[in-house]
Amino acid sequence: MILPPPKRPRPPIDLLTRRLLTAPAPVNILPDHPFVNVAVAHALDKDVLDRLWPLYQILPLALVQQVLQETRRHSRRQRRLPAHNVVWLVVAQSLFRKRALPLVWRHLHFSCDAHEPDDSVFTHARKRLGVEPFRLLFQHVVTPLGQPGMTSVYHHHWRVLALDGSVFEMPDTPANRRHFGAATNQHKAAAFPQLQLLALCEVGTHIVTDFNFGPYQTSELALSQTLLPRLPAGTLLLMDRGLSYFAQIQLVRAQPGSASHVLARVKSEQRTLPVEQVLADGSYLSHIYASANDRRDGAEGIAVRVIRYTHDDPQRDGCGEETCLITTLLEPADLSAQEALLLYPWRWQEESTLLEVKGVLLQNHQPLLRSKTPELVEQELYGLLLAHFLVRSVMVVAALFAEVQPSRLSFKRSQEILEDYLMEKPGRRGPRAWLTRLVVEISRQELRPQEWRSNPRVKKVTRCKWPSKKATAQGRRHAQSFADVSRIVPPPASAEVKAQAPVPDKRTVAEATVASG
Repeated sequence: MILPPPKRPRPPIDLLTRRLLTAPAPVNILPDHPFVNVAVAHALDKDVLDRLWPLYQILPLALVQQVLQETRRHSRRQRRLPAHNVVWLVVAQSLFRKRALPLVWRHLHFSCDAHEPDDSVFTHARKRLGVEPFRLLFQHVVTPLGQPGMTSVYHHHWRVLALDGSVFEMPDTPANRRHFGAATNQHKAAAFPQLQLLALCEVGTHIVTDFNFGPYQTSELALSQTLLPRLPAGTLLLMDRGLSYFAQIQLVRAQPGSASHVLARVKSEQRTLPVEQVLADGSYLSHIYASANDRRDGAEGIAVRVIRYTHDDPQRDGCGEETCLITTLLEPADLSAQEALLLYPWRWQEESTLLEVKGVLLQNHQPLLRSKTPELVEQELYGLLLAHFLVRSVMVVAALFAEVQPSRLSFKRSQEILEDYLMEKPGRRGPRAWLTRLVVEISRQELRPQEWRSNPRVKKVTRCKWPSKKATAQGRRHAQSFADVSRIVPPPASAEVKAQAPVPDKRTVAEATVASG
């Protein structure tokens, strides 16, 4: 269970929309989250894309111009496609996935007597712009938006983030396949080149706060080496068992003042952690090490608290099987064992976030991305996550108004409503009334109450290590929640001594055999 700070009184709708509106001086879209927000031009000329004009309050024209100046990508002469409009065009192509790029450009204007530029003009304009302006713009704009009044955003004073990866496909061109590679099996390579992406997500708001990516063969562990040092301070990071290794936990704990912590699941072969001290909540203290030699010598270990649990519901998958969590929060007062097993499933909120990006914005269209060169693929990826941030930032304001969790609002409906609103003019009252109506309508798109259900991990494919998906493997609804049927597994009774020697696994025995010659 995530324990939020006390809720603040619900702000009036006018105050919320005012944070999204034009102002002569910089203002904040939400408290404590700096957003550069300046007045756009009073007259709608070719420097402003008509249909996107109200959204210039979240991704301001002045900030885009500043980034282009810093990266020396600003337009030095009059063009039909000025550089700042191309930035918005790259973002908008993810909001209008079904349209080709020239039709996206045509769609962003209320009316235009002149023909849109040739198709090749858009490609050359994107190549002139490159990647660096988007990378810098992402760093300036994207930030966690969770507020203290929102549940599911904080555990005590730690902001809860999750770390997970995904694979994106792109057009099969020689340049993309040579740079990114693809999955292969005993038969042939995959139909499309693929990239590996690793993302940090604020679980309460579904905001992708940072990410790293590389060729398909790049492991998530390698990507985390450069991503985790950028982790915000004061974070409680949820990690899957594929990422819960010593080096990754060490990077999180290396934050200034050790202000960030980890809650992670470990693999089955890592569950034999020695019991050093049993705590009152059923968990126990232990240490993890970089290698078996360091464990034997007790050198440079990281103190962790181990939490084992299982459930006794035969209707659920994995009944009676033990699951092992570790956390760097060593005091049960900061995170009890019962709170840990209820908090960890929030890691799956990042799975829902990646589904929003791939299934809603990109509509699962194969291939997911449309760019044909590696540089434009990277550029499109930044534009895609900026587009996701635009929708989610409006949803955060709507959730504050409706007094619900941002994750309880439907992303698909919100994106469709925003797309419909972009079809109309702001009107004589300008973007104030436009944004007010948008926030109010999105605040009504609350999902149905969550059901207590579970799904076995199977896939409906021909070749997979998981069992085939049959009619009997559909998701099951349950009369009791997971919290009601789960229980903490205490350490073994023989662990009354101060420290217990670890049980060597096969790999440790093999290493010792090789070392002994």
